[in-house]
Amino acid sequence: LSRQVAIVTGAASGLGREVARTLAAEGAAVALFDIDETALQDAASEIGGLPVLCDVTKEKAVKAAVAQVVQA
Repeated sequence: LSRQVAIVTGAASGLGREVARTLAAEGAAVALFDIDETALQDAASEIGGLPVLCDVTKEKAVKAAVAQVVQA
């Protein structure tokens, strides 16, 4: 998955965190989206990638978060 970018929602814990971990291990650049800032920073420290604080139930927040990933 090198040269690929993956956005993972719910990436701070549970299944989302495991998906992010697996994608990163396979070589993808991972953007970690979550609403829990503390857990998000912890996941980013462990996995790497770009932590993005985002409430995916808010359309404007998602658009801004995706724009942040594209810019990065």
